[in-house]
Amino acid sequence: MKALVTRLMQFAIGSLGSAILNLMTIPVITFFLTPEEYGKTSMFMLAQTLLICVIYLGYDQAFAREFYEYPNKKKLFSTAMVVPFLFSGVVIGVMCWFAKPISAFLFGHDVYYHAVYLIAASIPFLIFERFLFLYVRMQNKALEFSLFNIIVKFSMLLCTVLFLLFFPHTFITVIYATIIGQVIGDTILMLRNVRILYMNPVKTDPDLYPRLAKFGLPIAVATVIYSLFVIIDKLFLRYFCDFEQLGLYTAAFKIASALLILQTTFSNFWVPTAYEWYKKQKPMHYFKLVSDSIMFLIAILFMGLLLFKGLIMLILSPDYSEAQYIFPFLCFYPLMMTVSDTTNLGIVFLKRSSLNILVSIIALLVAVGLNFLLVPTYGAIGASIATGSAYIAFFLARTYFSMRIWKGFSVKSHLITTSLLVLAASLNILIHTVWLISIINVAVLVGIIILYIPLLRTLYRSYAAKKQPTITKKEGIEA
Repeated sequence: MKALVTRLMQFAIGSLGSAILNLMTIPVITFFLTPEEYGKTSMFMLAQTLLICVIYLGYDQAFAREFYEYPNKKKLFSTAMVVPFLFSGVVIGVMCWFAKPISAFLFGHDVYYHAVYLIAASIPFLIFERFLFLYVRMQNKALEFSLFNIIVKFSMLLCTVLFLLFFPHTFITVIYATIIGQVIGDTILMLRNVRILYMNPVKTDPDLYPRLAKFGLPIAVATVIYSLFVIIDKLFLRYFCDFEQLGLYTAAFKIASALLILQTTFSNFWVPTAYEWYKKQKPMHYFKLVSDSIMFLIAILFMGLLLFKGLIMLILSPDYSEAQYIFPFLCFYPLMMTVSDTTNLGIVFLKRSSLNILVSIIALLVAVGLNFLLVPTYGAIGASIATGSAYIAFFLARTYFSMRIWKGFSVKSHLITTSLLVLAASLNILIHTVWLISIINVAVLVGIIILYIPLLRTLYRSYAAKKQPTITKKEGIEA
C-alpha cells in the first residue's frame, strides 16, 4: 500500500504542476483577449481535441492493454505506432488540401489557413507525445512522467506569454504560441527517449497487428463518436450563438477543468495498477474501495469549487464574470470521467471494447438532444447543462455495461452522490444570492461527508491496522 501511495504522489506531481501551469494561462489569455477573441481560440482547441480523439485509431489503448503481456516492449512500441503514423499522413494531406474551408469554419474567415497548416504539422508530434508518455507511464516511471508533463505545459505557457507581449492581442497569436510551445516541449521529450524512437519495419511484429487492431479499432470507432460528443457543445454555440458566448463557455470550461488535476493523476496511476491487480487476481473489495474513495474525493473537490466560485472568478477579467453561472455543470466532465475509470473495468479486462461504441452513442444522443433544446434559448448556460448531463449518461452507460459482463461491485453511493451534485449545480445556476447559495453548498457538502462515513471508518481502520505491528514491535524491543 505504501508503494502505491508513493507512486500516486509521484504521478500527482506532474498532474498538479501541469494543471497549475494550464490554469495560469487563463488569467493571461483573458487579460489580453476579449471573450469574442477567446471564443475563436476555443475553435482551435476543438480542432485539436478532434484530432487527438481520431489520429491514434485506438492503438494507444491497445498498446497499454498489451504492455504487461507482450515481452518485448520496444517492439510493441514500434508496432503500435506504425498504423497511427500512416493514418496521420492521410489526415495531414486532407487538412492541407482543405485548409481554407477549414479556416472559414473554425475562425469565421479563410485568411487564417496558415494556422491550419501549422495544426497539421503538429500531428506527428502529438503521436510521439502520446505513445512516449504511455511507454513511460506503463513502466511506472512516475517522476519522469511528471517532469516531462510539466516541461511540455511550461513550454506552452512561456510561448503564450512571450507571443502576447510582443505580437498583436488576437486569437491567432495564441494559436501560434500554443502549437510552437507544444512542439518545443515534445521535441525535448523525444530527445530524452531517442533510443526507443527508432522504428525499423523489420523490427516490428506482423503477428501483433491483428491483436492491436482487434482491440484498438472498436475503440477508434467509439472515440470518433465520443469526439463528436466532446465537441458538440462548441459546435452548437458556434452555430446558434456568437464567439462571445463561446469565449465565456471556454473560460468556464477551463475553470471546471481544475478537477482534471485529480482525473489525470488518478488515471496515470490507476491504469497500470488495475491491470496489475487483475493479473494477480486481487479480491473485488480492493477495486470497490478505490472506486468509493475516488468518488468521495472528487465530490468534495466539486463542492469546493462551488463554494469558492466567487474567489475563483477573480482570476478572470471582469468581462468574464458570467462564467461563474456556466461552470457548475461543466464540473461533471472530470468527475464522471474519473469515476467511470473505476467502474468500466469489466469492459477493459474482458476486452469488450466494442461496448465503448454503444456508450459513446448514448452519450452523444443525450448531448445532441439537450444542446438542441437548451442552447438556442440559454446560450452557454444551456450548453453547460447539456454537457454535464451527457457526461453523467456516459458514466451510467459505462458502468451498466461493465457490471453486466463482470461481477463488479455496488455503485449505490455513486448514484446518491451524483444526485446531490446535480441538485447543487442546478441551484448554483438559479440562485445568485451569495449567502443563501453558500448555505446550500455547505449543506450538500455535509450530506456527502455523512454518506461516506462508513468508507472513512474503513480507511482509518486499514491505516491503523498497518501501523499496529510497527508499534507492537517497538514495544517488544523496549521490554
